[in-house]
Amino acid sequence: MKKSLLISTIILFAIQMYGQSVPFVNISADPYTYSMGGNTLNIDENGFTVSNNASAMTFAQENIYIEAGYNMWQPHIFNNQVMGVSGFSKIGEKLAVGINGKYYIHTPYDITSDQGFASELFTPSEISAEAAVAYKLLKNLSIGANIRFINSTLAPENSGSAIGADISVTYRLKNLRVALAVTNLGSKIDYGYTPYNLPAMAKIGVGYQMKFAEKHFINVTAQGDYLLYKSAVMAGVGAEYSYNRFVNIRAGFHYGNDQTTPSYASVGAGIQIIGITLNAAYIIGVGENSPLNGTLCASVGYRF
Repeated sequence: MKKSLLISTIILFAIQMYGQSVPFVNISADPYTYSMGGNTLNIDENGFTVSNNASAMTFAQENIYIEAGYNMWQPHIFNNQVMGVSGFSKIGEKLAVGINGKYYIHTPYDITSDQGFASELFTPSEISAEAAVAYKLLKNLSIGANIRFINSTLAPENSGSAIGADISVTYRLKNLRVALAVTNLGSKIDYGYTPYNLPAMAKIGVGYQMKFAEKHFINVTAQGDYLLYKSAVMAGVGAEYSYNRFVNIRAGFHYGNDQTTPSYASVGAGIQIIGITLNAAYIIGVGENSPLNGTLCASVGYRF
């Protein structure tokens, strides 16, 4: 197989699989998100709130959040890896700013010469770096915005870059949470063949928190996502039990399809000790041959 044909095949597979380019921007290193069925808008704040829902940063209980995560994505088929570092700081009662970085590593593959011999091993990779700001307009209402630089290298000498942006709004009234977001709006990415749209999505979600017997908390969330350029729908539900904000047990379900992230169930857990947080999530794909089976994600963070 010629090198140019292999490059074209890899790019075409990514576009056909997800309908748009750089689907990695919608794959997180945050286990909390996956343990709640992929919900991002109305889960409790952590370091990855920067990219999950920037407008929620102003509602955080602590002033500074820092977190690093690692995701073994689709380990039984592609064995891709996702690494992320994220954090934010509140500035007074109304303003918050944050940054996030993510590195996605694909499975290495052989580059073949015109004669059909393997000449080198290449590892495709993709990165994103973003900054976010949130401002609390009213006591219960906050808005947020992100700007994101994206670079994707799927083959030697074939890479592309783009700029994307998110806009989010969060409203909270006592135990009720409602949030809206539009993500990955921006320029197209071009690998040297044809420009492709970013995987832009519109999101809406609700959440509700309950406290009983002083030290027991339950958080339930539901969210719907719409992939704008592909007209595909995803949805997720999640539930979390917390004892004294010390031990957390979580479970969720995500509905998807072949054009988006496939459907999966998830479980997860977390602990918090003197500001240090540890979280983990495990994904069980729907169907025996689901590419998501065995996906494992973990993170460590600090808040103060």
